[in-house]
Amino acid sequence: MAELAQHARTQETLPSCTIAERRRIPEKYLVHILLQLKRAGLVLSVRGKQGGYRLARAPHEISLREVVEAVDGPILDPLPVQETNPDVLTPVWSRVAVSIGKAMDETTVSDLADESADTNMYYI
Repeated sequence: MAELAQHARTQETLPSCTIAERRRIPEKYLVHILLQLKRAGLVLSVRGKQGGYRLARAPHEISLREVVEAVDGPILDPLPVQETNPDVLTPVWSRVAVSIGKAMDETTVSDLADESADTNMYYI
């Protein structure tokens, strides 16, 4: 998503092989993820010679939570609580899930792209 966000202004599509190479992700695995993101309405695919993938919305409009839930499902659902003592742990894990969800809601794909660009910058 960070790679697609870096090309969002130009509406340029990126082939999966390009994304896989740049991000060092196996292409077969990446295509599986891209299909899940497409089903969730987060990316669009374009067929043809100039085809590839691009974001379905502006990067600042897509939260990290949307991306993670599209691929992995709801955050901490079900909660990792043992059946032996759920009364003690359930409230704690519920608060943790809410906190994680809030942090992910506040982080956008644009933020990821900015951080990703910073890690690729070289200083002299």
